[in-house]
Amino acid sequence: MLEELVPLVPAHFFEMQAPLYFAKESKLKEVHLLPDTAPFHGLSSFGQVRLGWNDEGIVGELEVKGTFHQPEFPRMERGDLLEFFFDTRDVKTGGYNTRFCHHFFFLPTIIDYNGERIQAGEITRFRTEDAHPLCEGSKLEIEVVSKNHLKIFIPASCLYGYDPKEFNRIGFTYRVIRKNGDRQYFSVSDKNFPIEQQPAFWASLRMMR
Repeated sequence: MLEELVPLVPAHFFEMQAPLYFAKESKLKEVHLLPDTAPFHGLSSFGQVRLGWNDEGIVGELEVKGTFHQPEFPRMERGDLLEFFFDTRDVKTGGYNTRFCHHFFFLPTIIDYNGERIQAGEITRFRTEDAHPLCEGSKLEIEVVSKNHLKIFIPASCLYGYDPKEFNRIGFTYRVIRKNGDRQYFSVSDKNFPIEQQPAFWASLRMMR
């Protein structure tokens, strides 16, 4: 019976908050570097994630130690993979995804699958009719700077409810998976919760200019 209990780690005991700074012309600087929360999950970090916002959308960047260029599809979790999760209204009361929630994936190289060229997309799963149309992968921008460095842009049109002038807070977390099995998280890990379906556990980021 004891083995069925969810093991507690420091990340379970507080609500994670951090500033999210304005990014002019999609250029990210040191101020956009997100805190390293791996120790709170009992893990060692292997990558740095930067995130910024502007009126056109969300800008992201990932740099990892070592290489990051071996994706898999459709079993994406078997290869190198970057995932971003957003709740444009940062609602913490529900235990499921609303129409304001988004789950995006980014691959370090393009994969040909069933006649399609795939490198990014939205795979948000909704449990109710409170949903939005999924963003087409072709609208998500990804630049492969090197074998361990990715740059991302998610346009506002792919973020249902995104309105920085009215809502200056956004729910967010990420998951980075490497082909050798290493994982890195921002808020709670998927060892304890299905983070793709639990926006209440995502961090709160306050948009700052």
